[in-house]
Amino acid sequence: MDNSSDITLADRYAAALDWWRDAGVDCDFADEVQPWLANEEEKAEATAPARKAKAEPAPHVPAIVQDALPGDLAAFRAWWTSADNALPSGPAPRIPPRGDAGARLMMLVPMPEAGDSDVLLAGPQGEMLANIAKAIKVAPEAVYLASALPAHLPLPDWAELMREGLSAALLRHIELARPERVLVFGTSLPRLLGHPASPDTLREIAGIPALATFAPERLLEHKRQRALLWERLQKWTA
Repeated sequence: MDNSSDITLADRYAAALDWWRDAGVDCDFADEVQPWLANEEEKAEATAPARKAKAEPAPHVPAIVQDALPGDLAAFRAWWTSADNALPSGPAPRIPPRGDAGARLMMLVPMPEAGDSDVLLAGPQGEMLANIAKAIKVAPEAVYLASALPAHLPLPDWAELMREGLSAALLRHIELARPERVLVFGTSLPRLLGHPASPDTLREIAGIPALATFAPERLLEHKRQRALLWERLQKWTA
């Protein structure tokens, strides 16, 4: 009697796989899982559309643009006190600078004094600056007084003001005023004027000799700081 079967070995393997598939088993169990059937997740990933890259945010445009600034000193001073410019003022009045172009000395302070109404630095800070100018033999009419902000503003955010273009306005002001020297009051101002290093190392602004010191209110409160400034001024003007 011939007991041989017509079923081949391949048919036997196929039947066994069908049986295990019907039983819900599609992997063998080893140290790492090995799929026997096609991985549906891989198929889905292969056929999924590519994700679109996120659009880059538009570059920031500052509120004050250099090309839009006035090109002569009279027009700049009018713009400085205008409510139409983007400089912050709050409830305090906007105060124009004092002096003429080509002055021997420009004194730049952070902002007008809290009590200023129509004249820049009309209080104790202005008196101190007048005494400084006198001590280094600069006549009052040879001084140009300016501020980095047109109005008194408590706790200004200098970094944000720089981002909005205040640096361009200050540099344009100095360019139009054409002073022989610039004395900067306030340790936050040199960075606005293109000098990111220590304020003590400021030597020039746009080619004009410059010196930086503390803000007027701090000098008024600290006798030692005034003495150190006097020493530096003597060397600066020697």
